[in-house]
Amino acid sequence: MSDHKHDHRKTYLNVWFILMALTVITVVAASINFGKINLFIAMAIASVKASLVILYFMHLKGDATLNQVVFLSAFGFLAVFVLLTLSDVIARPPVAPVVVTKIQGITGNQGVVMARLRNSTPEQIQKGKAIYMAQCATCHGENADGLGPAAVAFNPKPRDFKSGYWKLGGEPSRVYHTVENGMPGTPMPAFKGLTPEDRWAVVHFIRSFSPNTPADTRATLALIGLKPDGTPQSVSTEKVIPELPVDFIIEQIVKENP
Repeated sequence: MSDHKHDHRKTYLNVWFILMALTVITVVAASINFGKINLFIAMAIASVKASLVILYFMHLKGDATLNQVVFLSAFGFLAVFVLLTLSDVIARPPVAPVVVTKIQGITGNQGVVMARLRNSTPEQIQKGKAIYMAQCATCHGENADGLGPAAVAFNPKPRDFKSGYWKLGGEPSRVYHTVENGMPGTPMPAFKGLTPEDRWAVVHFIRSFSPNTPADTRATLALIGLKPDGTPQSVSTEKVIPELPVDFIIEQIVKENP
């Protein structure tokens, strides 16, 4: 009888040491990125630990055969689940990392830079078209006719830039102000995440559909902080923080707080 108890104690002690070793392996494995097999490794370690506890500490090893069959069947279903999930993860294309660059206000010779940005050129219009297609076409339409896929859900409807009508005025500075700050009382959002260069490019592209739009005045220039000569009233060093994807922010927080 004493030998029987001694054997059980030895078995429990061995299992306990194995569980401690697996715990260490778990901690070490958690600090290593195994890529697409992360889930498989985590489930494998957890399954081995659970099996040892159930078999020896919960005495399933010496239990009825039926209970052992039920237990092993559960692991069979678990294996199917893991394999199906793993096959789905492996089959997915890799996700390109998000690249975020710092955006800041205009620097350098303010007058020269602003004059360049306010001057409509084919290059500016082409750049504005690319930004428009990415940021504006969903509402205003690819043809700038106000018939984008999302337009049906809005009231008032998105602006038809080919109509020549401007609710807040078609001067370049007024259009720039609308792009930057949005339009109160309408679904038009503010695009403060765009750089001044990008905003002006969009302005030139939009205005290219209405070539007879009015020129800037002293009042419209002042609306966006410019002097009558088109130079900034004050040099701003304020940085504009772009909107970031939630998953990118979470990833950065995890990296900074391992």
